[in-house]
Amino acid sequence: MNTPSKNLKHWLVLAVSCMMFASAIGLTMNVIGVFYTPVSEDLNIYRGTFAMHATLSSISLAVISLFFAPLIYRFGWKKILTTGVALASLSTIAMAFTNQIWVFYLLGTLRGLGAGLYSMVPLSLIINNWFEKKRGLAMSLSFSFSGIAGAVFSPIFTTLISSSGWENAFIAMGLLMIVLALPAILFPYSLDPKDEGLLPYGHDDSKDTAERLIRKPNWLNFSYTNIAFILIFVIAFTHTSIAGIAQHLPGFAESNFLSEQIGGVLLSAVMIGNITFKLIFGSLSDYLGVIRSSVLTLILNAASIVMLLTLTNIYLLIFAAFLFGTVFTIPSVALPLLTTEFFGKELYVRIYPILSFSAGIGAALSMTLVGYAYDFTGSYALAFTVALVFHMVNIPLLFVAQRHALKRA
Repeated sequence: MNTPSKNLKHWLVLAVSCMMFASAIGLTMNVIGVFYTPVSEDLNIYRGTFAMHATLSSISLAVISLFFAPLIYRFGWKKILTTGVALASLSTIAMAFTNQIWVFYLLGTLRGLGAGLYSMVPLSLIINNWFEKKRGLAMSLSFSFSGIAGAVFSPIFTTLISSSGWENAFIAMGLLMIVLALPAILFPYSLDPKDEGLLPYGHDDSKDTAERLIRKPNWLNFSYTNIAFILIFVIAFTHTSIAGIAQHLPGFAESNFLSEQIGGVLLSAVMIGNITFKLIFGSLSDYLGVIRSSVLTLILNAASIVMLLTLTNIYLLIFAAFLFGTVFTIPSVALPLLTTEFFGKELYVRIYPILSFSAGIGAALSMTLVGYAYDFTGSYALAFTVALVFHMVNIPLLFVAQRHALKRA
């Protein structure tokens, strides 16, 4: 029997949110890489020059996240969602009709702004509002769809580019973004299940009211000098600044005298690990708690880096690359759960966008920083070593942040 806290609509909202995230991040961030080589060769420019438009997308996505809270209060969720989908998809389609790199940069920025209006911050807000029990599972399922979309559509668009050209592929991508996001636009639901006479899934009336969904945040008990906030901000930036190592694994393979095919397998293994560990983390955090699950994830990622640095057996390197996929779990799944754990739902809608901004900037810079580390040293060892240092620092910082969390106070 359906009840206000256990209703089919909870899972339907989760389903349309998964498709929405596949559109906003899965296509715009995880598939766009297949365009780098064909477009750059056709326009006779460096790959990095064209890839810069994707970096601008990441930066603009991070920036718009800072303004999501005031926008949602002023215009409402469905208007923001529709605007974001239109801006992201139309700017992607427009890329088919230009060969000027500055236009690609402009359109890339607009695409990031649009995607930011219906990706990380709104998705995590929906999951936090609609799920109390099994929140970790719901969060991991929804965020894993970015990796699933990347794995499914990357070969499809590669084939489409080869058969019909990159221009038609950009048009197809823009249209697909609309199709994937359309259920979230058309399906009737709100950010707050209470607006529909429902409660968060598994809602427990015995919990303190501070745990319950708050429509608008009260900032009287929060300061940006809060130690927990500062530490989580630092952890978000430093952790995502090493995520770019994944895209350099083909180069890492070649630098170790392995074939290009092995490099491609390593990258595929990372993407499989990306999906797998996101799914595992959600259920694990529901049982062990988000702090223990996050620490375990950081330890596993550190172990994968040590393996990549020291092992030579191809099969073990592939396993290490798979294990390195844990790097994507912290910013996508753990960070929103940690925000709720440390600050509660009352402050979530304002704090998480700032933490998401920190993670977004780190991710945007990561591929460039890792590349420069190799350019200046002739090896990826420096990037791997810095990553290990970050892990050694971030694990104790996480426990310190827990001690100073507002909810504990």
